[in-house]
Amino acid sequence: MPVKIWRRKSLLINGTLAVILVVVGVTSYLEIRPASSSTALVTSAVRQGTVLATVSASGTLEAAQNLGLNFTTGGKVTAIYVKVGQRVTAGQVLATVDPTTSKDSLEQAQAQLSAAEAQLTAAEEGETAAAKQVATDQAAQSQQQVQTAESTLSAAEQAAEDDATSAEQSVTTAQDTLGYAQQTLANDETKLSTDESALTSAENQLNSDEAAEETACAGGTTSTTSTSSTCTADQAAVATDKTDVAKNTSAVSSDQSAMQAAQQTVTSDQNAVAAAQDSEKTTEDHDKATITADKEAVSSAEKSYQTTLASNTEAGTPNPTTVAQDEAAVTSDDVAVQEDQQTVAGTTLTAPFGGTVASISADVGEVVSSSGAGGSSGSGSSGSGSSGSGSSGSGSSGSGSGGSSGSGSSEAAATSASGAGTGAGGAGTTNTASGFIVLTDLSNMLVQATFDQTDAASLRVGAAATVTLEGVTPASALSATVAEIDPTSTTSSGVVDYGVTLALTQHAAGLKPGETVAVSVITGEANNALYVPATAVTTSGTSSTVVVVGANNAEETVPVTLGVQGSTDDQVLTGLTLGESVLASTATPGTGSGTGGFPFRGGGLGGGLGGGGLGGGGRG
Repeated sequence: MPVKIWRRKSLLINGTLAVILVVVGVTSYLEIRPASSSTALVTSAVRQGTVLATVSASGTLEAAQNLGLNFTTGGKVTAIYVKVGQRVTAGQVLATVDPTTSKDSLEQAQAQLSAAEAQLTAAEEGETAAAKQVATDQAAQSQQQVQTAESTLSAAEQAAEDDATSAEQSVTTAQDTLGYAQQTLANDETKLSTDESALTSAENQLNSDEAAEETACAGGTTSTTSTSSTCTADQAAVATDKTDVAKNTSAVSSDQSAMQAAQQTVTSDQNAVAAAQDSEKTTEDHDKATITADKEAVSSAEKSYQTTLASNTEAGTPNPTTVAQDEAAVTSDDVAVQEDQQTVAGTTLTAPFGGTVASISADVGEVVSSSGAGGSSGSGSSGSGSSGSGSSGSGSSGSGSGGSSGSGSSEAAATSASGAGTGAGGAGTTNTASGFIVLTDLSNMLVQATFDQTDAASLRVGAAATVTLEGVTPASALSATVAEIDPTSTTSSGVVDYGVTLALTQHAAGLKPGETVAVSVITGEANNALYVPATAVTTSGTSSTVVVVGANNAEETVPVTLGVQGSTDDQVLTGLTLGESVLASTATPGTGSGTGGFPFRGGGLGGGLGGGGLGGGGRG
């Protein structure tokens, strides 16, 4: 039995080896021999143009903005200015509630703020305008008092100077008069002395002449003529002498009277000089006292003026503590005014953006409460969402010079999303909003789509894409860009997906939220590139080859370096030149329907071992 088993195994192994050898032999033969004229070769020229790589998925249209609006101040609805389905513009008034209470509060807050600001202004200025005027008047009055005191002092100093000059002149005059009187007295004394001397001399002469007369006339009758003559002469001399004595006595008496008068004049003049000097001293003392008093008045007035100025300066200097307190009060009142202004503004509901009114939840006369805006715009891709297996693929398009006619088309096939997603993803979710008025912007639409993990790895924000409504020809596709890629994935049935948000850059009328679309995102692009059909490329591992068809259908396998790889065309970086003919597929009678790689051609083995060829699919 073991021998039989071995024999069976040997037969199987040998049979397999035989088949392999036959296949290798046939393959080698086909590689070496010229192509049979009965084989129809499908070739394509190496072209130059644009090659695109794309990935595709299904998605759902959503409004870019879908917002529930509510009053921030509650109250009774007084007016609704729009209706459901109406198009509104940004800033348009939609509805109002009764603002009476809010406006009253605002007016009170504004009045309190005005009072606080006035108080702060007064504190910053240090005193009111009226107080400043009073202080200014007081300062002017004090300054005027200084000027008056200075004028009085100046007048007193001038009067003292005039009085001193006048008194000095009076003293000088008195002294001059006294000098004259003293000179007169001296003259009188001199004259008296002279006259007394003359009187004494006259008396002496008289005495002498009387003695002579007595002697001469003493003889009486016995006298002789000579004696008589002498007596007579002596008697005449005595008479003359007596006259001289009388005259001199009179002169002396007159001189004594004159001297007494002169002495009295001198005494009087001395008294006058003393009086003038006393008056000068008295006037000087009086004037000095007056000047001293006036100087003290000036000093007092200046001190009063400086005190007034200092007091005014102190009164006009702001008090930091008071200013700080008043500033705090103004700040607090200003906040209250702003809050009340917001409260008043909150009684009016306006559209934050242009859009369409989707719903209105209350009527005029009903009371609504205050609350924030509900709902959110659809620009994000958060929340839980359905996951789907967006079929990956590389689309390419290119029209270029050389080769056979025709151009590639972008691959747009995508499977629909299926299964309930789990995790933190959320592209494809439907945004709902609630509020007094729900406003939606249908002019800007987004697409929420899901891509599997492999395709999502090739996406980037800003990548160009096309969006096609289901049932619409690809020619009607709309342009879009990738706006957001979810940072976290969702997993469903073992499939890892990522939510992706796309923004339409081309708009079309009639788009509605919730519509299903096919999305194709460009992941690679090569312009002015050489490319061949993807079916002409055989790839094994990291190596790729292309069969070049030369003259007389001679075939040569050439290694190539690929760039951007699409589903219909691949960019060739090295190995081929523009216009070269490459083997794209074969069609041999009696063979299978294989189209990729290097195919078998000619009857038996082609049909028996598989018309698809040993080379495998176009991707190898």
